[in-house]
Amino acid sequence: MTGPQDNTQRDTAPLRRDNSRIQPDRAMPAQYPNQATRAVYGPPPTPQQGAGGPSGPPPGPRRVTPLGWALRGLVLLLVAVVSGALWLAVKPSDEQAGPPEPPPLRYQFELSHREEAFHGCKQVSRGQIRSFFAEEECEHLTRALYTTELPDGSRVLTSVVTVLMPDPASAQRLNTLTTKDGTGNVRDLVEDERAGTDDMPDLDDAAYASGRQDRLVVIGDSAYMGKDTPKKDPDLTDVTNEALKLGWPQDQQKPS
Repeated sequence: MTGPQDNTQRDTAPLRRDNSRIQPDRAMPAQYPNQATRAVYGPPPTPQQGAGGPSGPPPGPRRVTPLGWALRGLVLLLVAVVSGALWLAVKPSDEQAGPPEPPPLRYQFELSHREEAFHGCKQVSRGQIRSFFAEEECEHLTRALYTTELPDGSRVLTSVVTVLMPDPASAQRLNTLTTKDGTGNVRDLVEDERAGTDDMPDLDDAAYASGRQDRLVVIGDSAYMGKDTPKKDPDLTDVTNEALKLGWPQDQQKPS
C-alpha cells in the first residue's frame, strides 16, 4: 500500500479480561508548602493508663499514723461529752421526778382520818418547827391517822404527817430539826382535836420516827389503843417506821 500514512502509535495499554483498558493510576497532586493539613491524634488514654502513659498497680490502703488515732479518739470523746450534756439537759431533775412506787408493807394499815392543810405548815406547827416554816414555807401538807393490829392482837394508832418542801436541801434541813429533842413539831390530828378523835390515845412522841424521801419529809408516831403506851416501845417504833412508807402515796392521794 502506497501513499502518505499518518504516523500513529498503537495504543499498547493492557486490557482487562472484559477487554476494557486499564487506566494508569492518577498522579497525586503535589503538596503545596502553605497548604494546611489536619493533625492526626491517637486514641485517648484509658483511666488506668493516664496522660503520662501506663501506671503501676493501684495504691494500697493508707496507714493511720499515731497522730491520726489520737485525733479520732478526741472526736469520739467530744461526741460522748456532747451526748452526756444533752442527756443531762433533757432528763427530769430530782425535783420533777414522780413519786416512787410504794414498797410492800409488813402491817395492814387502815386509814381512819386524812386532812389537807389549806393554810400552810406554819399554822399547824409549834416551837422551832413553826419558826422554821416562817422562813421556809412548805408546798404541801397532809395529816392522817391509821389503825393496825399487831400479831399479839394489840391495836395501834399511828399518825403520819407529810411535808412537801421546795427542794431536797430544805427537806433535809427540816428533817434534821425534827429529830432533835425540844424543837417542837407539826401537830397531829389528835392534838388538834379533830372530829372523831375524842376516844383516841394521845401521840406524845412515845414511838416517834421521821425520814426524808427526796423533798418529802414524813413524820410518824404511834400509841397503843386501850392500854398504856410505854416510852420507846420497840414494837410501836417498828410500826411507826413501817408507816413512814405511806408518805408518798398519802401526799399524792386526791382529797375526797
